Amino acid sequence: MSEILIVKSSFRKKSNSNLLAERVAEGARERGHQVQEIDISRLQIGPCRGCEGCLQPGSNFCVNKDDMHRFYPAVQAAEALIFASPVYWFNLCGQIKQFIDRCFAVAVSPDGGVSPFAGKKIGAVLTYGDDDPFDSGCVNALRSLQDICAFTGAKWMPAVYGSAYKEGEIARNMALLEKARKYGASF
Repeated sequence: MSEILIVKSSFRKKSNSNLLAERVAEGARERGHQVQEIDISRLQIGPCRGCEGCLQPGSNFCVNKDDMHRFYPAVQAAEALIFASPVYWFNLCGQIKQFIDRCFAVAVSPDGGVSPFAGKKIGAVLTYGDDDPFDSGCVNALRSLQDICAFTGAKWMPAVYGSAYKEGEIARNMALLEKARKYGASF
């Protein structure tokens, strides 16, 4: 079966997006997939500098030496990446965005050929405080990830998302939790 990497990014201890991501992991494991869950919320992952040092011959991933280097092998090995994020200020949260930006080091071919992400599955688990995915900005987060898939040749897996504002509130939405479990089993 597949290796799936789930990247969680919320600072909240009882994060709604993390709770959904855990259900996704449960469904994927039930299906026989190997799942690795990582939480980047309190790690030091700096921004991409746009220097393209990662594309130079002999480079060892990104020139920024921080916690991101721990995850490059897992990102490369994963057949599926699932990004779990709360929607803050109408898009992905900053922690997950920085992680995704830094994936440039392993998602773009140095010689301009086929992307190493070509054929990988990419999905998302998103929560937001509004009732509407358009008014909340969830649609912007989805679109950002879809554009990454189009650019790299990765396969977009429809996301699981829902409204929850207060910490842990998603735990009462049994239908959405079940949808997340089924989503994980669909990989």
